[in-house]
This record gives sequence, structure tokens and C-alpha cells, in this order.
Amino acid sequence: MKLLLLVNGNARSIFSAQRLNESDFVVLKIDEKTLAKPKQILKSLRKEYDEVYFGCISIEFQRFIPFMLIYILLSKAKKGGIIDEEGTKVIFSITKTIFGTIPLLLVEFMGSIFIVIFSYLYYFIWRRFKVKN
Repeated sequence: MKLLLLVNGNARSIFSAQRLNESDFVVLKIDEKTLAKPKQILKSLRKEYDEVYFGCISIEFQRFIPFMLIYILLSKAKKGGIIDEEGTKVIFSITKTIFGTIPLLLVEFMGSIFIVIFSYLYYFIWRRFKVKN
């Protein structure tokens, strides 16, 4: 059995665009807020599925792709990907996720932390010191 976690869009149009058989899938409708709750997602992924797919209207506008791939990595299936209504798919690969997606996510996180620290130092400390002089 295969699992389709439908983030947004229509499951039938995703199946027809990807040329998949709808009877092979269990469709579970979730929203983008649920993607930020790992306990709920991992709870549904712990069941025995052969493949796990995330479905959306367009992959091009999906901002949670790294997290979806990490969820597939943590699932029991280890097969699947992200599919959309336009026929585009991102195939899950363990090596690509471990050596590509996760390091890029960490670099983005460190860059964001650097910007927050720099902004704090500049706007709250440096400007306050500069105004007093």
C-alpha cells in the first residue's frame, strides 16, 4: 500500500497527471500547518507503507520540500517523493537527502542565525552607542 499526504490540490488530478492508480493509495489530507508538527506527520508515517508521497498543486511554489524529504527519510518506507498536479515529481533519494538537502538546510539555518546576531549587534548596541556619542 502507498500513502499520499495531500498538502494542497486535488488527489484525482495528481493521480491522472502522474499516471498512478488511485486504488493503490491511501490519501491523507493535511495542511501546511501540519507539516510544522513532526509528531503528527511521523505518527502517520510509522504505519507500514511501501511508498510515501507528498502531493501538492505545484512543486515550484512549495517551500517545505526539505522537510518533506526528511519526513520520508524518517519513515519506514524509504521510497517515494513529492508529486504535483502538473506532472512534476521530486524523487526521494537517501544520499541526496543526507548529503544535499540536510547540509543546505543547516547552512541556511547558520546564515539566518548570523543575520539575526548581526542585526541585533548593529541596531540595538552599535546604534545606541553611536547616538550617545
